[in-house]
Amino acid sequence: MKHSSYMTVGEMRKNRDAVRALDTDPKDGKAKSRRFDGSTRPDFVYELIPADATVLELGPFRGPLTEVLQKHGYSHIHTLDFVDILDLPDRSKLESIKEVDFNTEKFPHPDNFFDAVVSFGMFEHLENPFHAAREVARVLKPGGIFIMAVPNLFHIMSRLVFLRRGMFPRWSYGNNHISVMPRGVFEKTILRDFTLNEVRYYKPFLHWLGEKARHLPENEWFADYVAYILVKR
Repeated sequence: MKHSSYMTVGEMRKNRDAVRALDTDPKDGKAKSRRFDGSTRPDFVYELIPADATVLELGPFRGPLTEVLQKHGYSHIHTLDFVDILDLPDRSKLESIKEVDFNTEKFPHPDNFFDAVVSFGMFEHLENPFHAAREVARVLKPGGIFIMAVPNLFHIMSRLVFLRRGMFPRWSYGNNHISVMPRGVFEKTILRDFTLNEVRYYKPFLHWLGEKARHLPENEWFADYVAYILVKR
């Protein structure tokens, strides 16, 4: 049986350059925004969260979403990540920049503090997503919004690959994806503290087909990502 390798929190903190390299163009050394282009939807934030809200962004990585939100008028942004590798024109405009081990540590914020929490393409990288979700619930105000976006397990290709191999294609031995959260697990754990307000599927999984992929519906069967719009109970 193969053994998957991924960077632990300790390894990330000892070698921050290696973390940056995960999203760096080797030709010019600049950020590629691969995760931002792949899984992030700023328009969801604009639609659901007012610009004057106090927002916690989980897993900002090098900060492409952070920068976009700042330019869109969001002025009360806090960031939280395994390691601080934010590459922003002006970091001083953020309310706070903190590091935490999402798997084991308590978030460095008080109870009922944030109006909203956003997380795009981060929870699949956690060893203990359930602890992180409980901490999100703790720091959110009652009625606060949590946008939790992860790869979609349920599209047709994912189902077929799992049927054949017993593994979901987005959780390969060579990447940093760790946690799989099928529907039943999600409902029994995450929804203990949140009400599921809406489910949004987006980005066709055959996006490498280019324009042809635009004709595929953005639903459970064909979308690469799913965003759960959650409200704290």
